[in-house]
Amino acid sequence: MTRFPAAVIRLLFSSFVFVMGRAVALPFMALYLYEHLGINQQTIGWVLGGSIFSSTLFSLYAGYLADRLSKNLLMKLAGIVVAVSTAALTIVPNAWTALFALMCIESALTLRGISLKATLAELLPPDQRPKAFSLNYTLINVAFALGPVLGAWLFAIKVSGPLWMAAVFSLLASQVLGKPAAALKSGEASKSSPAGFRATMRVLRSDRRLILFSMGSVLTSFVFGRFVSGYLSQYLMVSQGTQATAQLLPFILITNAVTVVALQYPVGKLMQQKYLFRWVSLGATLYALGLLGFMHAGSAMSWVLATLVFTVGEVIVIPCEYMFIDMIAPADKRGSYYGAQSLAMFGAALNPVICGYLLAHFHSDVMFWVLISATMLGVLMYFAGTRSKPVEEHRAESEAVVKPATEPAKVTCKPRTCLSVLAASKQLAGNRVKNLFPLS
Repeated sequence: MTRFPAAVIRLLFSSFVFVMGRAVALPFMALYLYEHLGINQQTIGWVLGGSIFSSTLFSLYAGYLADRLSKNLLMKLAGIVVAVSTAALTIVPNAWTALFALMCIESALTLRGISLKATLAELLPPDQRPKAFSLNYTLINVAFALGPVLGAWLFAIKVSGPLWMAAVFSLLASQVLGKPAAALKSGEASKSSPAGFRATMRVLRSDRRLILFSMGSVLTSFVFGRFVSGYLSQYLMVSQGTQATAQLLPFILITNAVTVVALQYPVGKLMQQKYLFRWVSLGATLYALGLLGFMHAGSAMSWVLATLVFTVGEVIVIPCEYMFIDMIAPADKRGSYYGAQSLAMFGAALNPVICGYLLAHFHSDVMFWVLISATMLGVLMYFAGTRSKPVEEHRAESEAVVKPATEPAKVTCKPRTCLSVLAASKQLAGNRVKNLFPLS
């Protein structure tokens, strides 16, 4: 097993504690808003969806902040903001104030996640980063396996209990971080001062590979981001009814959680940057096979097997998404690049809306074929990104093409030399004509 530096272990443990707080409170947020504020389900949906939408937009600026300020400080501040805002949810008087508190929470979560990934990339060499990303994702799933159990117990005692426990976990995670560790000394380090926000956005827009990889992440996130709470729940309710849905969902959730926890780190250890496209292609193929399994599943065992195949694809694709961005990100703009990749959450946000529309207006198979098509299109985006040239090479080629047009080269030669060149050109042209029209 890979031995990470103590600073990385402390960082991953802090991430686990922080996510535990989120896992304790998040599953009961809708219930709490209903009990505390008495608002209807549609309003709750707007409040929860609006907070996620705003945090996704904020991810670009969050990445910029991670490049300019101390990432350790940002992670600590994010923990404090989450703790204060979560506690404030226990006293908010209406939906608008609840929306503001949740926007603060989701934005702080985004800032911390980007700072965490950028810090891991600074502390570890490239060959160890896939293992660290995979281990972090494993710990997230372990937290979401344990957190809801604790949250349910607290919710039964007091409705606001999960929120107070989440605030405690957030503060504890900030304390666990400790002092910032020294970044890895390598050729990636950059001593130049970060550019302004507008200049950084221009750099991001000009990087064709970043755009293609981000579009690939949006499409794959659309497929797996909300596959249980999104389209599978909607599909089961339409095709089999509420009772059958309630019986099948626990099997699906348990299969997904156990598979991720068991395989994420071992699979992550095998990944290498030079084979990333092969890995993401394999993961997308497993997505497609899992979706075909969902389409034709007729028993609980077939649902479990389809979920197993789909989840192995998830185990492969998620670290690949981070590694594609890590592979192209300049050292001084790594946070901004991760912030751009976080826009993939738009895919997860659109999933319930689009799939709900497809289920309401078309045969259910249409929804699965749309998801499979999105998977394949995502692979094409990654393929195009791997074939695209780095922004530096593209800029150099553009300058090489433009320069002769603006500054034509002046040919200076002696008369005899020019005459010799002219004679040689005529002889060469004559030879080409002879080759085109041979006499014999």
